[in-house]
Amino acid sequence: MTNKKEPKTYIITEEVLSRIRETVGSQIPETGGILGSSDGKHVDHFYFDVTASVTGATYEPDCDKLNLIIQKWYEKGIEFVGFIHSHPRGAVKPSDPDNLYTTKIMKAFEMEWFVSLIVQVHRSLKGEKAKLFAYGYYLADPCCYFEFGRIDEKNPSFEFPAIDLDADWNCSYQEALAKKYPFSKDELNERNKELFPANVLARKTLVVFGTGGSIGFVLDMARSGVTNFILVDGDKFEPHNMSNQRVTYSDIGKSKVEALKERILNINMDAEVKTFDEFIDDTVTDEDFERLIGNQLLTSPKDVLICACTDSFEAQVRLAGLAVKYGTPFMAPQIYAGGVGAEIVFSYPGVTPSCPRCVLKSRYDAYKNGYKNTVTSKCTPISAITHANALEGQIALMLLLYHEGDNRYATMLDKVADRNLALIKMSPDAEEVLGIDLFRDAVDDAYSFFGEVVWIPQAPVSKENGFSENCPLCHGSGNLTTLMGEIPDTRRCMEWKE
Repeated sequence: MTNKKEPKTYIITEEVLSRIRETVGSQIPETGGILGSSDGKHVDHFYFDVTASVTGATYEPDCDKLNLIIQKWYEKGIEFVGFIHSHPRGAVKPSDPDNLYTTKIMKAFEMEWFVSLIVQVHRSLKGEKAKLFAYGYYLADPCCYFEFGRIDEKNPSFEFPAIDLDADWNCSYQEALAKKYPFSKDELNERNKELFPANVLARKTLVVFGTGGSIGFVLDMARSGVTNFILVDGDKFEPHNMSNQRVTYSDIGKSKVEALKERILNINMDAEVKTFDEFIDDTVTDEDFERLIGNQLLTSPKDVLICACTDSFEAQVRLAGLAVKYGTPFMAPQIYAGGVGAEIVFSYPGVTPSCPRCVLKSRYDAYKNGYKNTVTSKCTPISAITHANALEGQIALMLLLYHEGDNRYATMLDKVADRNLALIKMSPDAEEVLGIDLFRDAVDDAYSFFGEVVWIPQAPVSKENGFSENCPLCHGSGNLTTLMGEIPDTRRCMEWKE
C-alpha cells in the first residue's frame, strides 16, 4: 500500500482576483505575472509583469525583474507558487512552450507544485468578463499538468490532485520512481524469470508504429521484461479514444507516444523509451527508418521487432517491405470494423516460409481493385481490442525469444512452422460479416462462438504453388534472409503488376 500525498488546496483572495481583473483580464493578450502565497493556503500576492515583452500571441516575461520580486517575497516569507498569463479567445489550456518553461522553472526553484492560471481574453470581453482557468503541475519528466476548472468569486479555490510520488523532484521521472519504490529488478521479475530471460529481453527492441489500440499490448511487453521501446505516432489522445483505447482523462490532449512512455516507465522504471511525434505512411524512406530505429537496425536486426499497429494499410505495406529489406522480425495486427474479427500477420527472416507480402496477397489484390479497407478501431469494443492485444503479446514474445535460451517461447516458432497468419473469430457471425469461410472450415460452428483462433498455413506466392506470377518481394522463395539488403526499393515490390 502506498502513501499518497494529500490534495493541496489554494484559495485566491478577492484582492488578487480584483488585481487580475484590472491587469491581465483587461488587456489584449498575451500578458502575465507571478503568484505568491504567505501561508501556503491562499494565493494572496500577485505581481503584474509590466515590463514584459508581449504581443497578441506571445508573452515573454521580464525574468530579471521577476527574479528580484521573487527574492523580495522570499525575504518576507512569501512563497513563489506560480505564473498567470493570458491567452487569445479559445485557447484555455497550457501550450507546449508553457509546459517546457514550467518544467525549467520548477527544476530551477526546486518546486514540488506549481500553479498556472490562464486568463481567456477577447477584445470585446473586458474586465470582469474575462475567464480564469486554473491548472496545476507536478514535476515529472516531462512535466505533467492537471486542470482544476474555472475560477471566479463563487469558486475561488482549486485543489492539486493526490499523486503517488514524494521524492526529490529535482530529478528525472525514473529517479523519482526509484526513490519512492526501491525495488530491485529481481523482485519485479520474480514470477517470470524462468519464462522470460531478462538478459535476453534487455537487448531486444520493440518498435511500435501506431500507439492507439496497441497500448495494452505494449504495456504487457513492459511487464514481461522488455526494456527498449521506440514509439512512433503523430496523434494525440482525444475524448472519443476513451471508449476503445486504454485512455484516462489525464491522457486527453497529450501526445500518444509521450502518454504511453509515462505508463511504460511507471511499470518498468529501467526502460529506455524513445518517442517520435510523427506520422508514418508509405512515403517513409530507408533513411527515415534508420533514423527512427538507430544503429541496432544494421548491427543486430533480429533483435528488433517491427510492429505495424497502424490502421493505415499503406503504412503497413511500407513497413512490411522495410522489415524484409533490413532482416527484422515483423508483426502487423489488424482489427476489423465492429470487432467481429482480427488478424495478425508475422514473419521471421529465414524461418517463416512466406513473406508478409505473400501472406497478405488477398488483401493487396482487393485493395488494388478498389476494396475499402475495413481495418479500423471505429465501432470496435474495447473487449475485442484487449483480446487481440493478448495474442499480439504471445506472438511478440515468440519472435523476440526465438532460439534464445531454454524457455517455452524459444521453440514456439518452430512449432508454428508455416502458419504465420492468425485469424481471431470474435463474433458468431464473423463469416457473414467478413465474407470469409476460413472459420467455417476449421471450427465447428455448433460449438464455436467467441475467441477462436485459426492459424492458417501460408506458402510463398510462386508459379510453383499455382500462382500466375512470383511474389515481387521474395520472388516466390519465401527466404527472407537472402533478401536482407538486396532490395533497392521495396515500394515497387509491394505492388502487383496489372
